[in-house]
Amino acid sequence: MPRTTPDIRLTAAVIGLAYALGYLYALGDLSAAARPVWSFTLGDPGRWLDQRVVFQFEGIAMLQAGHLVWLISPLNLLIAAALGVLLALNIDGAWMLWKQPAACGIAGRGGGVLAAVPALAAGGACCAPSLVLLLGIPGLGAFAAMFAWLVPVSLVLLGASRWWQRRQGAPAWFRANPGSLD
Repeated sequence: MPRTTPDIRLTAAVIGLAYALGYLYALGDLSAAARPVWSFTLGDPGRWLDQRVVFQFEGIAMLQAGHLVWLISPLNLLIAAALGVLLALNIDGAWMLWKQPAACGIAGRGGGVLAAVPALAAGGACCAPSLVLLLGIPGLGAFAAMFAWLVPVSLVLLGASRWWQRRQGAPAWFRANPGSLD
């Protein structure tokens, strides 16, 4: 079955990139400056493994490009990229399985959407702590220890979801013939 909308990969890639940038913004690695400044400051590159909290790492450089301020942390960037790529892969796979519900072994419409459930469940990894704080839930302290583990759990769930999608017949991201599923 030929891909009827070849731009789904572009859409998925844009969503994955937006998610990665949103993740970096939620961590405080991306922000905006009041006045435009153009500079690059290199800190101590030997501190790239230092952690702010679990799975959030210190920056080793700062780039100011106009109003954009980027605190460069290689491991935070790696985690954001992994989450963004896995999300894009899951969106592409879920779309293709939704277009082919029989691939999931579920008769009827929309069966392929089940492949996206783990990805959707993992989506709040970076924003859940901020949302809970914003809502002012009194039990925030009870949940604080759990929040640090949402990032690795998200990576595992997104990876498992993509693996499951591939086993159900979702195509690979890169294909020899762009018009085919394989």
